[in-house]
Amino acid sequence: MSTVTKNSNSNKPKTLLGYELTPTQNALVNFLLPSIGACVLYKFIIAVDVGVIFRHYKDNDPIWASLTIFIMYLPALSSYVIIMSDWDYWPEPDKGLTRNNVKWAFRQTLEHLFFPFWNMWRFAERIFWSIEAIRSKDEQSISKFTSLASAPRIIELYVFLQSYFHSLPQVLLQLYILMRHNANIARESKEVQFFSIVLNLAKVAVTTTYYQRFKAQKLTGAQYPWLKMNKIMRSKITTEQQDVLLRDSYRSRSVVETKRSSNISRLYRVEPATIAARRRSSDIYLEPIDVGVDEVDNRRNVTESTVVSETEVDYSGFSESRIVSVSSRSEPDFNISRIIYVKGLQEDDLAGKIVAFSWWFTFLLGRILAISVFAYFYMKACVWSVICHVIVIIAILVYDVKTDNIKRDKALFFIFLGFVYIFCIIEFKIRFKKAYFIYYGFFVLVFMENFVMCLIWYYTELESLENDYWFRYVFYITIACGMLSFSAMVFYLTLTKPKSVSIPVQVVNIN
Repeated sequence: MSTVTKNSNSNKPKTLLGYELTPTQNALVNFLLPSIGACVLYKFIIAVDVGVIFRHYKDNDPIWASLTIFIMYLPALSSYVIIMSDWDYWPEPDKGLTRNNVKWAFRQTLEHLFFPFWNMWRFAERIFWSIEAIRSKDEQSISKFTSLASAPRIIELYVFLQSYFHSLPQVLLQLYILMRHNANIARESKEVQFFSIVLNLAKVAVTTTYYQRFKAQKLTGAQYPWLKMNKIMRSKITTEQQDVLLRDSYRSRSVVETKRSSNISRLYRVEPATIAARRRSSDIYLEPIDVGVDEVDNRRNVTESTVVSETEVDYSGFSESRIVSVSSRSEPDFNISRIIYVKGLQEDDLAGKIVAFSWWFTFLLGRILAISVFAYFYMKACVWSVICHVIVIIAILVYDVKTDNIKRDKALFFIFLGFVYIFCIIEFKIRFKKAYFIYYGFFVLVFMENFVMCLIWYYTELESLENDYWFRYVFYITIACGMLSFSAMVFYLTLTKPKSVSIPVQVVNIN
């Protein structure tokens, strides 16, 4: 049997188009510019959506205005429910109704209620620490300030949910209103709705760009940005307690393990193992059975310990346990461990993110236009086609992903993924075995769906429309977006995609 741990390094790219960046340039390119860009985009989205609400009320459409307000608050409400229901975020989860817990709950309520100000505070922090990193001269200070700029914040969960609970529904709603009630909408309202559609679509493309291969990037150090540090500290305390229990169990000569090696090949893409060249000592030699734990630990710690691995904190919220594997027979170090390599991805550099953003923006634009116009003519057929699409995608992913351990408490999460996969695909919480097959296959499937849906209404309904020029325009835009997104995807996957990185993983063998 064997158990496995993995080492991780910083996942932030320090190159641009293959050229090495200095620490100051890295702080500028990978921290300050993205923070400023995200801040400007968020300001415009909130401002334009408030303008949309105002125009709906002015046009005597309180229902559309109310729906727009609800959509704006939906990600904040979802984030609030998730955070308040997860004890790992509470400062004192085991002490009940304490003063610190009450203050924390009250603060979270205010922050989620006034989420635009809370998010602007986040941007101010990131921009401030990024500027401090650029102003610093020594590399240690730059590293410190960039770490502060990218430190985990609870608000990041709202930022993630905003893309798929606010921006994506907002695009669908405003596009539906424009198509169904075009004759009754003032010109000013149409202009504001148009800008809302474009900006919210850009927000979805940005988030999809960041999370498109996130699970593979986690192997090289990428972390979920909304985890609180007190959760990490509690994980460490729990790990230390587990270590004490496992050491006590050694005295009764029992073997304790927390993971099985049979899952290694299923969870990771494993390269051929590097096995120690020295052969095992003769089995004729017998060691005393009453050898002490300290003696065994000293002998095995000539190099870095292979029996008691260091705690690794997983920012996804599911921290991995400290792995203590004890053999009933003491053996030299070179008989116990071997090294395997798993493949992960570094985070995209700025050039790769720009290309990926272009890919996803055009992809999402064509997809949303195709579904919206098809639903305008054939609502029931559109609903059934979307349901079939979700079933096919989920079936393929269940077959392809690295783990088949689907718990009941994850049901809502997979429903959320099913909604996202109607429009785009992200490697979030699940890992693809064959990423190229998944992405090329997903693109071909979606392009064929878009093309067929457009052909149906183009040849059956277009001649009966008075404003057919607008629908002709949508048809050509959808086809053009498919071509542009495919070109950008191929360019990204062949030229700007970060190379795979082999991560050394220590495997402990137990006989």
